[in-house]
Amino acid sequence: MTRYYTFKTLYDQIKAQKNDFWRTNVYGILATLLLLPIPMLIPLLIDEVLLAHPGKIREIIYTLFESYEAWIYITVILGVVLVLRFTAFFFNNKKIFYATKITQKISYLLRHRILHHLERISISEYETLKSGGIASKTIQDVESVSRFAGQVVTTLLSALLMLVGIAVIMLWMNWVLALLVFMLNPFFLAFSRLLGRKSGKLLRHRHEAYERYHELLNETLELFIQIRASNQERSFFGLLQNRAKDIEQASVNYGYKAAVAHNSSVLLTSAVIDIFRALGIAAVAYSDLTIGMMIAFLFYLSTLMQPLQQLMGLIISYQSTKPALERINTLLSFSQEPHYPHKSDPFDNRKTTSVALKNVNFAYGNGKRVLHNITLKANAGEKIALIGPSGSGKTTVAQLLIGFYPVNSGEILYGNTPIEKIGLPVVRKNVALMLQYTLFFNDTIRMNLTFSEDKSDREIYEALKAAQLEAFVKGLDKGLDTLIGKNGIKLSGGQRQRLAIARLILSNPKVVIFDEATSALDNATEFHLYKTLAPFLKGRTVIIVAHRISTIKQADYIYLIEEGKVTAEGNYDSLQKQGLIKEDFNVT
Repeated sequence: MTRYYTFKTLYDQIKAQKNDFWRTNVYGILATLLLLPIPMLIPLLIDEVLLAHPGKIREIIYTLFESYEAWIYITVILGVVLVLRFTAFFFNNKKIFYATKITQKISYLLRHRILHHLERISISEYETLKSGGIASKTIQDVESVSRFAGQVVTTLLSALLMLVGIAVIMLWMNWVLALLVFMLNPFFLAFSRLLGRKSGKLLRHRHEAYERYHELLNETLELFIQIRASNQERSFFGLLQNRAKDIEQASVNYGYKAAVAHNSSVLLTSAVIDIFRALGIAAVAYSDLTIGMMIAFLFYLSTLMQPLQQLMGLIISYQSTKPALERINTLLSFSQEPHYPHKSDPFDNRKTTSVALKNVNFAYGNGKRVLHNITLKANAGEKIALIGPSGSGKTTVAQLLIGFYPVNSGEILYGNTPIEKIGLPVVRKNVALMLQYTLFFNDTIRMNLTFSEDKSDREIYEALKAAQLEAFVKGLDKGLDTLIGKNGIKLSGGQRQRLAIARLILSNPKVVIFDEATSALDNATEFHLYKTLAPFLKGRTVIIVAHRISTIKQADYIYLIEEGKVTAEGNYDSLQKQGLIKEDFNVT
């Protein structure tokens, strides 16, 4: 399956819903066939009843009722017309029901495709994404595409069938007038294509204005506390006002010109009908066309405009849908993280396993290399520390271990098995990365701990106890069901980090990576926390990225990383004797 979403993809998705597709078309055909004879029935009574020109309808009615009374003819024909209209109305509603099912299914499938792609998007791409733009594409653009699909399903076949049926009837009535009518149809469709192109460009500008507004709005709300602390509310909300003004202008341009385009189409249609009314009168005067047939012809001409306008609308919608597909495809073009097949599981039936990097080199994108030939190892059940100045590459090592980025060269091994043979989902199921700045949902403590997985209160409180947060949570009025606010704003920095540690404990990993995970805690609290965590961490492989001596001392082995290279390694005592470790780890 191609990565990009095209009109062929849309067609294939419509065709895949065979049952609903055929139901839609069968009901549409039935409704069309029932409506086709209606414009002729009543006008023919003008000839056969008012002008006394005997015809087939009069013969049929006389055979049934043995009477030439006018009211009988009128009543019978009116009854037939009403039955046809109401039956067609019923079939048309059934058509709309199944077409709506197809349309909404396509909306779901398209959103599913976008979300499935975003689910596996590479971290390097994710870092450049703006949530407002994604929201715009997954709502407005998806609706544009599904709306076009709905038009195709509901109108294309019915409109074409109606055109063919009306063409046959009009040719039978007066082939000269009919040919003149159908000679104009290509001009109608070409005019619609031109309008569609112009409308599509204006619609693209409006969507872009909405996207810019949503991006800034989301970022402003995400960083509102920082903005307020910097006294920049007026500046940021002023920018939002400007973006809102851009939406207004783009919407005015699109709305006005789209309305003008529609009215131009209506004007053209009305002018053509007026011309043919005059030609119809001339045909009555200079040919054998009767008054009733002329009126019926004009009725069919008016009826012809409905499917013609539907096809014109479809062309305009097609042109307007192109920009929506282009914007959706910008999301689908984002690169995904590598997919490693699951061939081996070094975590299976083991409490923990070893972790190693061998000759690893890495650079972010096409940038400067940040890791140079890194080699280090933590044996199964061993606790190692990565130390070094800020920007030396310690956090990058931690992120590579969890598979956030693929290495440029070298190997990442768990239990002597390369990460490429394990598969990233298996690695992340068994390896927990505890970040310095952990994010939280604007939801309850329970949800933020379990991510909606089924965990008992006993399990949750045991994890909270190990993170030294049990008493605090039990003291809250709603306990585990307490809302913690946007990104845990109702909690202190230390409480957020403890909550994150409790979440880690609850996930029961086999390898634990702490990336400055306790930096928001004071030395005494950190010491007690690690002491409390000792039973949980015992027997597990632990990698600690840290600066504090109190944290570093807990490690069995230490690697000093400077400028992306391992410059020294050994236990705490040996590195301290070399003068490589000082208070709160300031590297000499």
